[in-house]
Amino acid sequence: MKNILAISLLLLLSFLGFSQSNSSIHHILEVQINPETSQISVVDSLFNIDSDEMVFSLNAALTPTFSKNVKAELLATDAEAKDVGMDRDNNGESNGLKLNKWKVKLKKGSDSFVVQYSGKISAPFSEAEENYQRGFAESPGIISETGIYLAGSTYWVLRVDEKLSTYQLSTILPDGWKTVSQGERTAEKTIDGQHFDTWFCDRPQEEIFLIGARFNEYTHNMSSGIKAMAFLRTPDEGIANKYLEVTEQYMKMYQDLIGPYPYTKFALVENFWETGYGMPSFTLLGEKVIRFPWILHSSYPHELLHNWWGNSVYVDFETGNWCEGITAYQADHLISEQRGQGEAYRRSTLQKFTNVVDETNDFPVNKFLSRHDAASASIGYGKSLMMWHMLRRQLGDDDFKKTFALFNENFKFKVASFDDIRNSAEEVTGMDLEVFFTQWLTRTGAPEIGIKEINVIKFNNQYRVFLTLEQKQKSDAFTIDIPVVIATEKGLENKVVNMSRKSQEFQFMLDEKPLKLVIDPQYDVFRILDPMEVPPAWSKVLASKNTLIVLPSKADENQKKLYQEFVNQWQAADKDKFEIVFDDNLKSLPKDRATWIVGFENAFVENINSAIENYISSMHGDSVRFENKMIIKKNHSFILTVFDKQNVNNSHAFIAIDNKASIPGL
Repeated sequence: MKNILAISLLLLLSFLGFSQSNSSIHHILEVQINPETSQISVVDSLFNIDSDEMVFSLNAALTPTFSKNVKAELLATDAEAKDVGMDRDNNGESNGLKLNKWKVKLKKGSDSFVVQYSGKISAPFSEAEENYQRGFAESPGIISETGIYLAGSTYWVLRVDEKLSTYQLSTILPDGWKTVSQGERTAEKTIDGQHFDTWFCDRPQEEIFLIGARFNEYTHNMSSGIKAMAFLRTPDEGIANKYLEVTEQYMKMYQDLIGPYPYTKFALVENFWETGYGMPSFTLLGEKVIRFPWILHSSYPHELLHNWWGNSVYVDFETGNWCEGITAYQADHLISEQRGQGEAYRRSTLQKFTNVVDETNDFPVNKFLSRHDAASASIGYGKSLMMWHMLRRQLGDDDFKKTFALFNENFKFKVASFDDIRNSAEEVTGMDLEVFFTQWLTRTGAPEIGIKEINVIKFNNQYRVFLTLEQKQKSDAFTIDIPVVIATEKGLENKVVNMSRKSQEFQFMLDEKPLKLVIDPQYDVFRILDPMEVPPAWSKVLASKNTLIVLPSKADENQKKLYQEFVNQWQAADKDKFEIVFDDNLKSLPKDRATWIVGFENAFVENINSAIENYISSMHGDSVRFENKMIIKKNHSFILTVFDKQNVNNSHAFIAIDNKASIPGL
């Protein structure tokens, strides 16, 4: 590699256009990678150093050499790596990567230095926990013949805690390879069997990404002037065009909703293992994920929106991760709402929280960092999403939109907190929202609303409705605005009551005779659902901490072996408590815990049949009838859940597995 002092003088010239008033460290990186050997060589020229001394971390596999205008001291070796940027976690697990920590002291008058280093980066993949919501393998960084993934978690660029970076990144790879990073690609060429790319990002970043593969590239210049790009590992113009088209569609929607897009491009990048990552100005999705048809209008706009939330307005993780909830609300929920399915989305969100969160795994929203199991997802995404929905109803659509537009404008490329969102809302509306934010951010649990009493009195040709509501949860009362809908002989009366006590009476005067009264019919309030509001769900069964598995004693030996293997694999992967019995050892099913009824031969199949008969469904002979459609048992596997008829708070699951079939996801 070239002499680093000579390179320092050359790179200084290209830095002259960079604003010295920017407090971010500016990197000019020259990177050469050999995918075959997993080797990387880097020359990094750092500018805009605002302190004579700094401590930085670097991947322990990379040994640095410094320019002569600095004195470097090795402070620690093999230190544990921490997650950076949006890739934070709160499940306490280490990614296994080791760091060296260095202290660098610059000579008087210096505000830049150069470092060069090389080494091998090939961290192994680690499987996510079975109940981890991402559900895919992970690596802090890897260089291979299949592809390149270098992120902040790789520590392949000198990292100073709490410092943002801007950069110019020039890469050299074999012919046929391309790279992707943040910002704009300013140069691309192939010479003598080597491919050269240059990426430039003048927006302050939390981390620097470098993704590489033998990509097939597709581009579309959108009417906004922003470039849509797709980098696919195999040629597929059809799928590329679909993504380029929806990029423009959702880009316009979010620019109208929030404000200008913060980058010059957005790229779909196909990864060489299954991921669902959102990076500044691109998203990294796995081969299978990309080709799921629903991803175009679910995960894809979610990752695009992260360029406003999390990848340009950064998260103050010391005070909680606010961005996942608002991203889910303005992407997943908004798209469902636009299709007339907002009510169903909110009901599903509340059902997940009701089913999987209890006093053993609950925590306040402001303690959420990232999802690592179903409960953390239900809090950091679901509860947070419902909080933003309730805020929107309180502020009104127009002021809610103005709140987040102002928040985005004020904190672009800065670290922000829940308090900054509250301050933005208060500035827009003039309201005092401290009580609202404190309650939903710092309290655990949820209100459980019930109707205690209803009375109607006719007086002077009018009807007075006396409604007493109660909050049935053990904890103190929540302060909540509750929609009340009353059906009369001539239409619907929509009311909203504010409840702040465990039991509270409300009165309504009506000109028409009331026929029916419903509390929160569209699931606008974050609350615990009554079991009769939703169908039984597999998540309810999975959330049980003490499960009984009932195996069929009359199954043949091959089926018994299959069922036992299934149960053993599940037990090995799940930390909950399981008890396994054969059906001939039970007189009845328990009423106090979830039960898995395994196999068509099971003596308790009739309990399932009696629960599903109202849905024109049943199991008999060689077939399963589902909503009057017949499905042959052979070569199929089945799973369904039902409520216990004597206790709707308890659920049973039926599972049947054929030797030649499988249950997806199990």
